[in-house]
Amino acid sequence: MSDKKMQVVFASAEAAPFVKTGGLGDVAGSLPRALVAAGADVIVMVPKYGTIASEYTDRMEHVADFYVSLGWRNEYCGLERLVIDGVTYLFIDDGERFAFFSKAVTESLQHLPEGFQCDVLHCNDWHTALAPVFLREFYQGLPLYERVKTVFSIHNIAFQGQYADTILN
Repeated sequence: MSDKKMQVVFASAEAAPFVKTGGLGDVAGSLPRALVAAGADVIVMVPKYGTIASEYTDRMEHVADFYVSLGWRNEYCGLERLVIDGVTYLFIDDGERFAFFSKAVTESLQHLPEGFQCDVLHCNDWHTALAPVFLREFYQGLPLYERVKTVFSIHNIAFQGQYADTILN
């Protein structure tokens, strides 16, 4: 058995203490810390909402700029890093909220801090549900992505992110 730490990317639409509307924010705020305590390396990816308190945004370090292909266009993506209690948080400047967020999460795996290679991408609720699909459809066969396993957790089945078919056009 290898001594290499498990490296987990935890994608969530919210994470306490930065942004929280319910149980997902609690889980995303506590589970990554528990994984670090158990010996894993963890990066939590969260949208960089304008409502995040300045006590956090003022301490964020800009780490990457790139473009994410989304539909027929490329959207800017910036990554901001903040480390708290051994957990690295990467905040994604976003455009089209959750479709963009899911695609940006998958694209971001190429821009993680040096030495961090994602073993597990843990997606949470409908906000990140497209990330495993994007991994399969757009990144399959690329060496960096071959190792990535996915976990999808549903925290509240009542919230499914249902939209009219027109949103897919």
